[in-house]
Amino acid sequence: MPKKSTKSKSKRMSLKQKYKVIRKVKDHHRKKKKELKELKKKGIKPKEPKDPGLPGQWPFKEELIKDFAWQRANILAAEKRKKEERKARRMGLTAGEEAEGGEGEEAMAAFAARAQAKEGDFETRKRARITAEFQSDTDNSRKAYYKEFRRVVGLSDVIIQVLDARDPIACRCVDVERRALELAWTETGVSSIVTGLIGGLMAAGRRLTA
Repeated sequence: MPKKSTKSKSKRMSLKQKYKVIRKVKDHHRKKKKELKELKKKGIKPKEPKDPGLPGQWPFKEELIKDFAWQRANILAAEKRKKEERKARRMGLTAGEEAEGGEGEEAMAAFAARAQAKEGDFETRKRARITAEFQSDTDNSRKAYYKEFRRVVGLSDVIIQVLDARDPIACRCVDVERRALELAWTETGVSSIVTGLIGGLMAAGRRLTA
C-alpha cells in the first residue's frame, strides 16, 4: 500500500465545509443587498467599485494608456465646444432681445396671433377630415346601419313600434318615426305605423298578446 504524501495537501472538501461556504456567501449577498436598500432609503448613492486599471504586466500598456488619454481629450474637447456654442447662441438671443427694446409686447402679440391662426387652421382641417371620412366609400358602422335601416323600411308594409306602458315616452323613438314617415311619402312600401303598449297586463293578457 502506497504511503500518503506529506508534501502535498489534498484539495478534497467535506460536504460540511462546502455547505458552510455556500451559506456564508448567501449571508454576505443578503447583507450587501440590505445595506444598499437602507442607503437608497436615506438617499445616499452607494460607492462605485474602484477601477483597478491595467495590470503592470499587460502587453503594450503604454500604448493603451496613450490611446485612452487621447480619447478622453477628444471627449472633453467636444463637450467644451458644445458648451461654447450654447453660450454663443444664448448670448445672440439676449442681444436680439435687447435690440428689439420695446417691441417685446408686439412680438408676443404676433406670436399669439400666429398660434391662434394655426389652431383655427387645425380645427378646419380636422372638420374637413372627419367630413371626408364620413362621406367616403368606406362602409363604417353608422353608414351600414343607416343603409340597412332604409332597406328594411323600404321593404316593410307595416312598421310596429312596441312601447312599455309603464314608461312609453322613454321607449319611443321619434327620429325613427319621423324617418319612416318621410320614407312613406317618398318611397313605396310603408303604409302606416302601429304603436302597441305592452306592460302592466295580467298574465292572461300577456299570454293572449304573445
